[in-house]
Amino acid sequence: MQLARGVGGLVLAMMLCLVGCGSARPSLTAAELAKKYPDKKYVQLDGVAIHYEQGGLGRPMILLHGLLTYSNLWRNIVPGLTYGTTIYNLDLMGFGFSEKPQTVPYSLDTYVTQLGKFLDDFHLENPILVGHDIGGVIATAYALRNPGKVRKLVLINAPLSSATWPWAVRLLRVPLLGDLFTGDWFLKRLLHGGVLNPAKMAEPVLKEYLKPYHDDPGARTALLKFLREFNPRSALQDEIQPNLTKLQVPTLLLWSDQNPYVPLDIARKLNKDMPQSDYKVVLRTGHFMEEERPEEVRAVIQEFIQK
Repeated sequence: MQLARGVGGLVLAMMLCLVGCGSARPSLTAAELAKKYPDKKYVQLDGVAIHYEQGGLGRPMILLHGLLTYSNLWRNIVPGLTYGTTIYNLDLMGFGFSEKPQTVPYSLDTYVTQLGKFLDDFHLENPILVGHDIGGVIATAYALRNPGKVRKLVLINAPLSSATWPWAVRLLRVPLLGDLFTGDWFLKRLLHGGVLNPAKMAEPVLKEYLKPYHDDPGARTALLKFLREFNPRSALQDEIQPNLTKLQVPTLLLWSDQNPYVPLDIARKLNKDMPQSDYKVVLRTGHFMEEERPEEVRAVIQEFIQK
């Protein structure tokens, strides 16, 4: 009886996830994005249109979001940080309002290269890199590959471990089966699972995070492409983890105490391995602390960059 209920629940979940899904369709081109969002800023990086927001005046700070989110993640963090800082808030390729090409590899190398080209194109020297989730992996890889070119690092709930993806994400990585789980229902479950207080991921907030998936017909396909191609395991094992002790960049490790996706133990280990790390824990929060405690997150970042 229990098995039957379990199978029935899985079938129901698959049916719900099919809502909003369909066969793979091409993503919006750079020209189509510019036409659809005439007020947004774009820059071409190796032929890919990357959306970014810019504000403030002063030393450069780059914000890199994580999985399932985009530049919208930082909307409550940016205010108050722009004094003495020019903030560049990027949508990574395949996310948000950036282009989602099907012919470009969604690898760690690609993202690190794009970040470097962005910094070069805007002539940004010694930036502060702030990365949440996979954005933190990209920021760390860039800092290691470009010694002396990063002023400070802020890593927020970054999966800098060779541990496997969470089970829900692994499900999306499975060929064919994963295609069934890119509908709104499942994506909402993943976003809800990243907060301790469900009210902080209420329907209006979810609607904004899902907007790119509704606006761009190829966004869900791009999400699957990312999950199946962005596999930093070898880089973590062979490049990042062995060299953390050599990273001479002041680094803030900002973590949630009740993170179901990137456990606090990862931050504790990183703090031991990184010689110039500053370790802070935000209590009573899940993975998306920017949604649950934006004021505290902003205050900790501000204190760190002003040191």
